Amino acid sequence: MNWKQACAAAVAAAALAGASAPAVAQSAEGVAAIVNDAVISTYDVRVRANMLLVSAGIQSTPEMMERARAQAMRDLIDERLQMQEYASRSSNPVNADSIDRRINDIARSNEMSPEQFIASLAQAGVPISTLRQQIEADIAWQMLMNGVYGSRLRVSELEIRETQERLAASATRPQYLISEIFLPASTEAEFQEMSQGGMRLIQEMQNGAPFPMVARQFSAAATAAAGGDVGWIAASELAPELQPIAERLQPGQVSMPVRTPTGVYIIALRERRAGAAEGATSLVSLRQITAPVARMSQLQRTAARISGCGNLERDANTIGGGATVVDLGRAVEADLSADVRARISGVAIGAATTPVTSGDTANVFVVCARQAGGAAVPSREEIEGRLREREMTMLSDRYLRNLRREATIITRQ
Repeated sequence: MNWKQACAAAVAAAALAGASAPAVAQSAEGVAAIVNDAVISTYDVRVRANMLLVSAGIQSTPEMMERARAQAMRDLIDERLQMQEYASRSSNPVNADSIDRRINDIARSNEMSPEQFIASLAQAGVPISTLRQQIEADIAWQMLMNGVYGSRLRVSELEIRETQERLAASATRPQYLISEIFLPASTEAEFQEMSQGGMRLIQEMQNGAPFPMVARQFSAAATAAAGGDVGWIAASELAPELQPIAERLQPGQVSMPVRTPTGVYIIALRERRAGAAEGATSLVSLRQITAPVARMSQLQRTAARISGCGNLERDANTIGGGATVVDLGRAVEADLSADVRARISGVAIGAATTPVTSGDTANVFVVCARQAGGAAVPSREEIEGRLREREMTMLSDRYLRNLRREATIITRQ
């Protein structure tokens, strides 16, 4: 199907749906793309591009408008696919109150009332319906992905434990407070386009556009909703291509576009701090399992299987003989007795110490959490949440790629 045939089909579909002839003609004259049977008009693209620039605080020059229109087209195509897939799987519309709450949150982050925020968009030529459609697609997609994958996502205890150990080890290295903008690319042409687009974004930030606002509108990373905020991170947790960049940047500086295997990154260093001294630990959270000496062999087997503090009561029940669990809370490690410090030294987060006897009982300590060098090692629950979010992002991206591949998408050349 060529472009004229696609437009004619879209006009016919709109007419069958009951659209008036003038409205249909206007839509046909301004068709920018057709996604399956859904029309994206040139008006849609223009208004969305205006919203991208206004929201990011970027001046509307011809060059930036061209970049914004390309981004707007990609976003609108993805949103049409997302809404079509949601409609095919659910008969429940997105709650209007949920959209209103998002708008109120955006207005508050811009230190405006909702009425002031809506008026500022209108003054820039952006109707509130444009923002509502964007938010509706985002909420619908989140609901769909949670429905498809939410109950099936599983994060293993081994993965959580290894992540905690890696983060604890990273606490001894220099830490960076970083924000990011990610522009995905897979072909050489896309890499060139994203590198050039990244340079234009940097120029706009040099002219005063705030990094967080640019990230919210142009970044494809999961951190976009938080203005690109990655948080405190060790260089070893960054992509290899970004590690030397983070080490060279000074607080307040923004990098040039950096190519990685999956796309182009721009990172901003907000602050840096030294890592903790090797082996230094400020706080430790402990629990103790105690059992009769006669149950030593069962205690040893149970201690070897422990992989976290979430199910210690259940673990103690497998020992039998009235085994008990006591939460010892958090303590400054230096304040613990030399014997306790020696027993927990080198024990991984979520693991148990070797059992020892004391009179007619035996016991083990379980290290539930550590806070190293003033930088907290996330708890098991926080780690699990991060890993689930990362896995959900990967599955969501894959799902959307499949929708693109299977869809009929015709764009105006």
